[in-house]
Amino acid sequence: MLLHRLANIQSGHHSRGRIDPLEDGSHFLFQARDVDVHSLTYRIDAMIRFYPDMSRRDLILKKDDILFMARGIRNYSVLLGEIPDPTLAAACFFIVRVSREEVLPGYLCWYLNQALVEHYLSRHSGRGVHMPVVRRSVLENIEVPVPALEIQKKIVEMEKLMREEQGLLNKLVEKRKELIMAVCLQAVK
Repeated sequence: MLLHRLANIQSGHHSRGRIDPLEDGSHFLFQARDVDVHSLTYRIDAMIRFYPDMSRRDLILKKDDILFMARGIRNYSVLLGEIPDPTLAAACFFIVRVSREEVLPGYLCWYLNQALVEHYLSRHSGRGVHMPVVRRSVLENIEVPVPALEIQKKIVEMEKLMREEQGLLNKLVEKRKELIMAVCLQAVK
């Protein structure tokens, strides 16, 4: 099924000029720098606050929204969990909000991060002045398989477990490195 039949897709907040962070700003801004592109996680503690010039098209982010990075060499999707309220997404993102009950946001986010979607995007995306840009119409026409909810739940759970495993393996590598360096330093003494 085409993505636009499964979800509403809207661009992030377009500012008329430079966004100046203000400690007492009325809104938070979710930017690309808030995402760890390796683990596809995000940090809310570094989000800036600001006073936006709101338009009718601006969408306040909520839990289970998917942010799709539309600019740059690497396109990725991030599923939102808890975020401060109210938060807007920067213009570099498309906000994908699932509109059908038979699709889990976690599954859709997982699917949008798969290699076959990446290949589709590389074939169909336009180029901006300085970087590749995914047009909304291209994103909307991604073909998404929709398996039964039980299968979607298992895929989401497996991905969660895989991320946890990757985090543990990264910690193990760091501990091993510390141990080897300690042994080497001990040998030098």
